[in-house]
Amino acid sequence: MTQRKKLDLPINQPITITLLYDEPVSGQSKYGTYNLFAVAVGDEEYSFFPTEEVYEQIKHLKKGDSFTVTKLAAQRGSKLVTTYDVRLSSSKANVPEVVTTTEQPDEPEQHDRYFDIMLESYRDALEISKELNGLADPEKIAVTLFIARSKQSC
Repeated sequence: MTQRKKLDLPINQPITITLLYDEPVSGQSKYGTYNLFAVAVGDEEYSFFPTEEVYEQIKHLKKGDSFTVTKLAAQRGSKLVTTYDVRLSSSKANVPEVVTTTEQPDEPEQHDRYFDIMLESYRDALEISKELNGLADPEKIAVTLFIARSKQSC
């Protein structure tokens, strides 16, 4: 079994990572569930334990696929808040295709007003998150905006 050093991500420096296998080794430890990937950074091989946030974005990638991750840190009072910016390599990412079928392809799809409110809320939340360099959770922002906007439009 090959021994690899653990990959520690430097703060505010993008690192391009290439997966060496299709699947991570998953398990449980005293710290909770983990996913261990064998990765390459340049010519060096490492063991990479992504956070749950990063894992959710890279779990569909396969051997040879690359992505760039940046560990972002900001001071909030006495706390150091850490987030991760993950950028998938568009040419190599095996993103699962979403296939939708409609009975009448010529007619535009009809959505109710809640769908439109939620879609607008997610778009605004992503914009807010970008403005704050990824330090705010877009999902939480979107839900908050959705609740406020759906109450207003009643």
